Amino acid sequence: MEEVVYIHKPVMLEKVMEYLQVTPGKIIVDATIGLGGHSTEILKALKNEGLLIGIDRDEESLSIAEERLRKIAKNFKLYSTTYDYIPKILEDLNIQKVDGILFDLGFSSFHIEESGRGFSFQRLEEPLDMRFSKGVTKATAADILNNFSEKELEDIFKNFGEEPYAKKIAKAVVEKRREKPFSKVNDLVELIEKIVPRSKKHPATRVFQALRIAVNDELKNLEKALSTTHEILNLRGRVVFLTYHSLEDRIVKTFLKQNQDKFYILTKKVAKPSFEEVRNNPRARSAKLRAGERREVK
Repeated sequence: MEEVVYIHKPVMLEKVMEYLQVTPGKIIVDATIGLGGHSTEILKALKNEGLLIGIDRDEESLSIAEERLRKIAKNFKLYSTTYDYIPKILEDLNIQKVDGILFDLGFSSFHIEESGRGFSFQRLEEPLDMRFSKGVTKATAADILNNFSEKELEDIFKNFGEEPYAKKIAKAVVEKRREKPFSKVNDLVELIEKIVPRSKKHPATRVFQALRIAVNDELKNLEKALSTTHEILNLRGRVVFLTYHSLEDRIVKTFLKQNQDKFYILTKKVAKPSFEEVRNNPRARSAKLRAGERREVK
């Protein structure tokens, strides 16, 4: 399993556009707009017709995306919320159905390099925050580490990070916080490095992924959003997913497989970035693309 990557360049852009089939006049939802990489191309393809709806829970990312998009066209609307609120957004816009939805489930380079919220185990002096939105999410990673029970912590590390040393790490966290509460990234990294053996991945990779997922309730939000996807897509509308670790990919794969009465699976074999793209953008290496087309329910 790979840690979710941070992205300067939109991953698998050509494939995303190929599967979304964006043409002028369509209504497209970018459910995870980030810094607007994919949406920039979507808006260009709409050619001032139709509508792009962009969603992101991070207000700062959304502001950057808006600045980029305004240079291209004006037929877009942006919302700072989680993507499970798509039906409510459409209701407010008096839109019943859309023609395409993109879920790019990675997170941008902004979160790693500029947010100062402790998403990276390499930013040792940053606070253990990990919230995509301080407005939407209250509890930080430090709150979880300092207040959750040993069993709750073990479950988070195991279920959201697939960490084989989950039990040992959870026990060590509880012991360490008795002496001093967790505050900075280095507090956690130091502890993990004493327990998890060195390998190709940094020892803290899985725990940081697990905490980020727990803080932002990512998997539950994804499952909730998927449950309404067929209701808001027009007939022959497309949904495209970019995942970056096995937990998300498993949810998406299962969703498409279990809903073949509602969706044609367009990616019988999961699509992956080309060798050339990975060479130019190494952080795209773990990306997987899956897509479905809304079919008529009989």
